[in-house]
Amino acid sequence: MLLVWFAQVFGWREAFYLAGVPGIVSAIIIWFSLKEPPAPPRPGVEYEGEKYGIIDALKNRNVLICVILGVLMVSYFVVCLTFMPIFLTSVRGYTGTEMSWLIGTLGISATIGSFATSALSDRIGRRPVMIAMPFIGIILPMGAMYWTGSVWGLAAIFFFGWGLNGIFPLFMATVPSESVDPRHAATALGLTMGSAEILGGVFAPSIAGAAADASTLAAPLWIMVGLTIVSGIVALFLKETAPSQVAKRAA
Repeated sequence: MLLVWFAQVFGWREAFYLAGVPGIVSAIIIWFSLKEPPAPPRPGVEYEGEKYGIIDALKNRNVLICVILGVLMVSYFVVCLTFMPIFLTSVRGYTGTEMSWLIGTLGISATIGSFATSALSDRIGRRPVMIAMPFIGIILPMGAMYWTGSVWGLAAIFFFGWGLNGIFPLFMATVPSESVDPRHAATALGLTMGSAEILGGVFAPSIAGAAADASTLAAPLWIMVGLTIVSGIVALFLKETAPSQVAKRAA
């Protein structure tokens, strides 16, 4: 919300400088406050020479599914943030201020959802949450295309639809780390995060942009709809890893 206002008053070029400030501040805070953790103990003799690579990680069903979910969901994320502002202003006719409030709603939703969704998965399990949230995300692009009520109504749709961001910590970190031997968690997490950022973050905007050029600006939003549907279906094949649910089944 602040960035769009700043750009309208001082210019978009100057707004890019403002956008870089949080990153610089974060780097300074990390530099002075983060303590280097102690080096982990060397593996025992029985683990000497043991190798665990990308192929080994992908043989774990949950890791493979989380990689796929990461690519799909990060694609949804970047396509929305890339094309939704221009769709709202150029196609739906919202003002720059209204658009900034709507996009700002996504930030509020992601902040709350990251805590609430993770907490919910601790109670009822990772799998049902990771299945349900992508399907809930369908309402965001559909609302952007077809909602005809007030801008506040659309903001509510954006808030609840963007709640699917709450599963990002689950498929990027929690589920992979719970699915492999702790000694191999770094490999599994690096694979999940790296695949999502490279394949989803890099290629999705180009594909969506080409689709928009070939048809209309609604094409990226329909791509978002497809990504949510496929993500929900893929999540059906997850194995439950939440400690509370695993212990309950064992009992």
